[in-house]
This record gives sequence, C-alpha cells and structure tokens, in this order.
Amino acid sequence: MRWVLGATERHRLTTLDPERDHTEIARTSLETLHGHRALVLAMFTVSFMKQVAVPTMGRILWRRGTGDIITDTAGRNDDTIVFFGRFLEHGPDSPEGIRWIERLNAIHAHFPIRDEDSLYTLGTLALDPEQIAAGLGARPFTRVELEGQWRFWRAVAVRQHLRDIPGSREELRTWMHRYEEQEFAPSEAGRAVADALVEDFSRRVLPAPLRPFGPEVLAAISPENLRVTHGLPRPRPAVTAAVRAVGRAYLDGVAVRPVPRDRSLVTLFDRRGGASGPDRLGYRSV
Repeated sequence: MRWVLGATERHRLTTLDPERDHTEIARTSLETLHGHRALVLAMFTVSFMKQVAVPTMGRILWRRGTGDIITDTAGRNDDTIVFFGRFLEHGPDSPEGIRWIERLNAIHAHFPIRDEDSLYTLGTLALDPEQIAAGLGARPFTRVELEGQWRFWRAVAVRQHLRDIPGSREELRTWMHRYEEQEFAPSEAGRAVADALVEDFSRRVLPAPLRPFGPEVLAAISPENLRVTHGLPRPRPAVTAAVRAVGRAYLDGVAVRPVPRDRSLVTLFDRRGGASGPDRLGYRSV
C-alpha cells in the first residue's frame, strides 16, 4: 500500500476540474482521504437510517423481518458499500461503471421504489459527508471536493435514468429538505431496520465496553428529525462531546496525516475478496 501526506492529495485535487474530473475527485476524497472503515460505516449508517425514515422504503427493506437487512445486516451493508466502491473505481460513464449501475437498477426493479426515493438516496451520498462533518464542527472538504462529489453522484443519477434531478448542490439540499418534511414518519418497519443498523454499527465499530453507547453515538451525528423519527435516545452531553472531539480531530487532521493512496471501499468491504462481478452481488428473486 502506497502512503502519501493528506495535504499533498488535497493540493493535487485543487488542480482538477470538478466537471471534467469528478470521478477522480470523488474517489480521492471519499476513499483515499476519508475512507477509514469506521468513518465510512458511521456515515453510511446515518444515510441508510434516513432512507428508512420513509415508511414505504422501510417496508420494502424490512419485508416483515425477512429482508436481508434484518437477516444479514452486515452482509447487506457491505454489498451496498461495494457497489459504491465500484462506482468510484470505474466512474459512472465507463463501460464497467455502467455495468455496475445497471446491475443496481436491475435489483431496484424488483421493488416499488419511486424515482424520488432513489434520488433522495443519492442525495444523502452527495451531501451527508459534509453535513455530518459540519455537525461535528469539522470542515475536511475543500470546495473542489464538494463540487466533485456532487457532480459524481449526479452522473450516477443520470445513469440510473432518474428524472427531475436538481441542477446544483443547493437545489438538491432544498429538494431534500422538502422531501424529508413530506415523507419522514415513524413506522414499525423503519424502526426495525434502524435498530438492525445501529446494532451492526455498534458491533463492528465500537469496542465491546462501549457498544451499549452505540445508539447515542449515532444520535450524536444524526439530524434531530431523524433521531425523533426512529426514537433514538437523546445523547448525553458527555457522549456528544466525546463524539465531536474524536470526529473533529480525525476529520480536520487529514491534512497532516499519511493516507493510503490506493485505499478502496471494495478492498475494505468485499467479503468475496474483490473478485466479484456485478452479476454476483446483491438481491436475487427466488
């Protein structure tokens, strides 16, 4: 594994064009600079809990306790992150990247998922890293990184054939706020999936003595509307302070820390050793 100082990679990104080089910018930002396994799982868990705060999405995933997010939470989460890693590895406009996106489209075709639900999912990927970091008091992303991340996920949305895609980050932020106001609501299915996600995060990220604090840790990095929808506990001040201190130190310390240039979400999360093609990953109807 090749290591490079974070500041060096950040400087390199400033020489790139977010419109032309969005895949390289997003890959470097989200994998090389900020692809630490625990950080990825924390941000992924919050984003996933947002999706199942919508009752229709909660029911699709829960399936009365038979969905793979309940029966094999870690495996389902890992497979999803591997999809994202393959998008970042190949880019949404390359033949191989298109194959991976089309495989995801084929999986989604089994379920009554609306365009706006898929767009919201991509919106969490585009905006949540910055929002979660800001909630911790950190500002680890440059303007070029933020614009590159947005343009990358927008390109994925285009390849998913989604309609009415917002034209800018700010338009997307406004659209997502309106979507949450209209769609977020407590539900049995959403709460069951959220509980499974919290348990998986706690088991895989926190040391055994700290696992009982898992719900509070996630609540400390979640927006209030999400915490209330899923009934997460209000984190105690000491927990919030600890989470913010650790998160801010790690995120803002990226410039002075060596990072692995070839870090990959696929390598970190593919249980099959990174050799799986798109046809071998994800949901299959029976």
